[in-house]
Amino acid sequence: MNLRKITAVLLALLFVGMAVLPVTASPSPTEDITVVSKDPAVGQIGIDASQMKIPKLQTDVKQKKVIVTGELSPRADTGRDQILSQVAAAGETRGISSIPFGSIIYHDGKGTTTVYDSAGRQLFVTDDANAAKITTPGSESPATFVHEIPSGSIAKEYQGNTFIFHQGSLILTIINTVEVNGSALSSIEQTDAVTKAALTNYFGWIEYAESNPVTADRFESTWTAPTRTPLNSGIRESLAIWNGIERSGVDGVMQPVLMWNFCPYGDSQLHLNYVGAAWDYHTISSPNKDSLHSTPIAVSPGNTVQGTMQWSPSLSCWLIQFKNVATGSTTAFYTSRFPRDNLKMYMAMEASAAGIKPTTNSLTGSVAFTNNIIRNGGSTVPITFTGRIWPGASSVFSGLNPRVTTYPSLQVNLDTGR
Repeated sequence: MNLRKITAVLLALLFVGMAVLPVTASPSPTEDITVVSKDPAVGQIGIDASQMKIPKLQTDVKQKKVIVTGELSPRADTGRDQILSQVAAAGETRGISSIPFGSIIYHDGKGTTTVYDSAGRQLFVTDDANAAKITTPGSESPATFVHEIPSGSIAKEYQGNTFIFHQGSLILTIINTVEVNGSALSSIEQTDAVTKAALTNYFGWIEYAESNPVTADRFESTWTAPTRTPLNSGIRESLAIWNGIERSGVDGVMQPVLMWNFCPYGDSQLHLNYVGAAWDYHTISSPNKDSLHSTPIAVSPGNTVQGTMQWSPSLSCWLIQFKNVATGSTTAFYTSRFPRDNLKMYMAMEASAAGIKPTTNSLTGSVAFTNNIIRNGGSTVPITFTGRIWPGASSVFSGLNPRVTTYPSLQVNLDTGR
């Protein structure tokens, strides 16, 4: 982006019109776009946090609520008029998923999400509890909190809010209320609790290898998409295989993920195939609970895949990248949420199953993570991995005989016993 275009973007956002009915909580400042460098990994322009302001948000309290039926994701081919037409036709019956580039998502902390355009004009409002459920790598989340962003995007957090840039332009802003009390936050959690009490569910890790805390700037693993794929008995079953990084004090995991039966629309269809994507995953109980993932790419059983997390000094961000080595396809984005110290590395298999009694047929066989690289400043980091089985997994997945094997070479085998 040239300086003239950058200046135009800044002026447009700084001088947007005043609101008619501003939202209760005052949004935090967003960021200036400053050309710092260009990272060769995805050819992205650098972003520097600064002083750009979110426009005043104009709220229409008379607008009927809609239902969000798929991941709330910014799309270049979606416009304001298209959304308003959908809202007028849909009311509270059917709904919306894609939103225009530049949209602002506002979560009020009480179970309501409102979406505005880049000028702060309301597009629609929805109840999170009524949104379609999206099966993420670690849980089920309302579609209002899951967002696909274009490969190569940069996600920056500032004062608890998230700003996502693509090719130098701000394509999405996510605002979370800073003060969230227990009762306000519980609207979704209470709904989930009722669902879990009524149905047989499993959300979480099955078996994994965990490292000691280290300082690092690169973590890379290679594995093969299993040819023995799950035999799904329900549409809400999925399997995720990944390497990732977790950091004490930072909610969630950054992870390149190979996922089976991933459905971004919460529909009633089985998606019996693998896709790979880069994820910055938040737990749903976090005040800033939005999970991001890059554009998914196709993976066939037997394909060799690679997950890489690489610190970019020029962008002060981590690049999360998923690569299908067999085809050469990659998908990636940057996140600023994680520092470089006190990091735990993981190689894991996890599953989600809602409303059914899962068995080992819901899983694959064994997965071997090889060519594991953990470095800092070009030097290999001394590290050890410990194999772990998630407590209770064997009692849920009937027939599960999990076994995790670690090797001095850092290879890790995860075996379900299927």
